[in-house]
Amino acid sequence: MSVKAGRSKTRILVADDEEVIRSLLKYNIEKQGWEMVEAANGREAIELVDDEITVALLDLKMPEASGMDVLQHLKRNYPGIPAVMISAVGQIHDAVQTIRNGAFDYISKPFDLDNLLAVLKRAVALGKARNEGRTLRTAISDIPSVVGFFGSSEASRRLMKQMEVIAPLESTVMITGENGTGKTLLARMIHKASQRARGPFITVSCPSLPRDLIEAELFGHEKGSFTGALARRLGRVEMADGGTLFLDEIGDLPLSLQPKLLNFLQDREFQRIGGHEILTADVRIIAATNVDLKKKIADSEFREDLYFRLNVMPLEVEPLRRRTHDLDGLCGHILESISAKRQAPLCTIAPETMAILCRYPWPGNVRELENVLERASAFCRDNLIRPDDLSRDVLESGRTTPESGNMAEVQVHQPLAGPVSEPQLAGRSLAEIEKDAILQTLQHCDGNKAAAARILGISEKSIYNKLARYASNGTAVS
Repeated sequence: MSVKAGRSKTRILVADDEEVIRSLLKYNIEKQGWEMVEAANGREAIELVDDEITVALLDLKMPEASGMDVLQHLKRNYPGIPAVMISAVGQIHDAVQTIRNGAFDYISKPFDLDNLLAVLKRAVALGKARNEGRTLRTAISDIPSVVGFFGSSEASRRLMKQMEVIAPLESTVMITGENGTGKTLLARMIHKASQRARGPFITVSCPSLPRDLIEAELFGHEKGSFTGALARRLGRVEMADGGTLFLDEIGDLPLSLQPKLLNFLQDREFQRIGGHEILTADVRIIAATNVDLKKKIADSEFREDLYFRLNVMPLEVEPLRRRTHDLDGLCGHILESISAKRQAPLCTIAPETMAILCRYPWPGNVRELENVLERASAFCRDNLIRPDDLSRDVLESGRTTPESGNMAEVQVHQPLAGPVSEPQLAGRSLAEIEKDAILQTLQHCDGNKAAAARILGISEKSIYNKLARYASNGTAVS
């Protein structure tokens, strides 16, 4: 049987100077399947507390440092750890004071074990919820900023909310979307924001593995089980034990192997090729595909029962052409990343260039956008990306207005100025020209001041200051 690696465990820090109390609590805490970390005084408790602690159970009166001292240390350094205080009958006033100072609850001695365990269970639930939220925020901050499914569009906001709900669960996830939309990044983020974050994240690319070796890659093999099997080899399933198994492009999994994957999903049991021992692996499954699996089912190329096993928590990543409202933010993130990588000045995008990018259909999605901006930023002059800095394909396709039948799908922004005639600048003051540029750019960006500031090459604060000045002069602004 495979080793259960990488599982997060509930750890209760118990600080009490009475050894009998600690022994009694240890027995009952371990009966709950939790792990107890014990301290004989407050100083030991402060030394032992770390991010692995789920809940702290603290005696109020202890030598070297009191329970109040430990509570204050927790609030300063580990605010996500709930603290339950233990107080003697004559210490009720002090115990109430600890609640005011941020303790989760308090228990009076002599305590009722059932009541104590009930309080601990509530505290454990709170501690885990706080930890999951902290893990999610950390995961999001650790993911590179060039993430194709974050932005201001409704589709991106909806996907983000769904991911926040799904990540802490153990449920199987199915991610659908075109190539280049960020399915693998989304899978990694779900893993990093889950309770399995310390476990492995193992990827199986179904189309890239030879069909005659994919079973061995998934489930492993014993020595001598086939020609070339010179030693026992663990499969990806076994390697992912305690973590997440990511099945990329699951629609390309051979039909002959689908029943074995289905059996594993049902029981989490498998056998290595050439082996007789029944093995288990505790893994979370995330699958991804860029094809219509329902069509494959209709064509008898994919098992319907396997589809339903995988499609427990579906997430769809919209293609970039359907959410061009994200383009401004994505371009800014990508260019910031390029600037940091090259240690070069930050490039900006001219308004007429952004209009072309918004019209382009992006068949390669965010991956293609990264490539386009990397090339354009290398060739541009004065750190400003102009239309001529774009590749010929993007330039020609982006300058062509989509047919009316595709307008709803492409959702292009209109260019900042009509192409019919040149704007009349002669005889106008610079202040008037600046004002028109700011207001028209804001209209183009649907009121998004950060996006307008990037296009204009000024700070967002300047936008707000200018709008405030226009409003004070009687100009209607949004």
